[in-house]
Parts: sequence; structure tokens; C-alpha cells
Amino acid sequence: METKWTEQQSLEVITEMIDRARNNIKKGSGNCMIFWGGLVAFTALLNIALAYLLVYMAKESYLSFYVWLLMIPGILISKWMESKIDRTAIVKTHIDHIISSVWNGFLLSVILFLVIIFTLAFSLQIYCYLYLINPVIMLLVGASEFTTARACRFKPFLHGAIAFWTGALACMFALVLFTEGVAVQMVILATCMIIGFVIPGYQINKKAGEYV
Repeated sequence: METKWTEQQSLEVITEMIDRARNNIKKGSGNCMIFWGGLVAFTALLNIALAYLLVYMAKESYLSFYVWLLMIPGILISKWMESKIDRTAIVKTHIDHIISSVWNGFLLSVILFLVIIFTLAFSLQIYCYLYLINPVIMLLVGASEFTTARACRFKPFLHGAIAFWTGALACMFALVLFTEGVAVQMVILATCMIIGFVIPGYQINKKAGEYV
């Protein structure tokens, strides 16, 4: 026997699905965001400390940038965290798939951008191109977080997107105004990761407790 749905019943079902999707995001995204925010902020500050240490030891300061290889195990750990979240999720909706696709697209864009920028810098020996790494990646993070904010209607994500966009502009001015512009860029990056990832991550976990 076919069940007939009234307009009100259909609206209630759609609303419930959206709410469940939003709750899933809150429960699943918090730890991953805190992990990435903490890892990138720590690595940026470690980069600065190692650069000054290498200069003090009369060695090449660019060697300090090798600390960013920590992102490789970071990706593997975050993928493991995401798979664990997926296994425990109550429901996975179309909105969840869209948000996952946005961040997978972000990761692929960053990898391709780094390949392009390093190829240009070292093949043409124009190393000033490397100054674009932080601001461009921060613009990509801001765009991805803005899309996530619109999809799940969670304002801290919007605040995070604004922080990253502002940080990208600040990175540009840092290179113009400060002799140690790269170090200032790293401080800006670390600050934006705390504001845009760590704080929203804790807010998601706090909000998730309301549904337990």
C-alpha cells in the first residue's frame, strides 16, 4: 500500500535529515580540526625556532623548512581519524559527501600547487615564488571552510574562513613591511590555524554534547 505524504510531513523529514547531517558534522569534525590546527601551528612555530637556531649555528636556514614533511604522516593520521568517524556515524547524507569532497579537493589543489610552485622556483631559479605558498594555501583553506560553513550553517567555520582570508592579506603585507617577513608569515599561519581550526573544533565537540 502506497503511503501518501503531506507537504508538512515532507518538510519535517527534510528538516530532520538536515539536522542529522549537521549533528554528524559537529560530532565528527572536531577532533580532526583540532589535530590539524595544532599540528600546523606547532610546525610553523618549530620552523621559526629551527631557522634561528640554524643561523646561530652558521648553517643554512632554509633547512628548517624540512619540518613541513610532518604533514605527510599528518595526512595519514587524519585519514585514519576520518575513517574511524565514518564507521561510527549515525547517518551519512549528501551534505556529508559534499563537505568531504570539498576538503579532498582542497588537499589535491594544495599538492598540485606545491608541485607547480616548486617546479617553477627551482627550474627558473626564481625563489621569490616560494613566498606565495602561505598566502595561496590560506586562501584555499578559507574557501573550503567558507563552503563548509554554508553547508552546515555553523558560524565558527565562517569566522575561520574570514581569519584565513585576512591572514593571507597579512602575509602579503608582512613580506613588504618586515625584513623577517617569512617568520612573520609563520606566526600569522599559526595564529590563523588556532582561530580557524582549533577553536571551531572545540566548539563542535562542545555542541555535540548537547545531542548526547
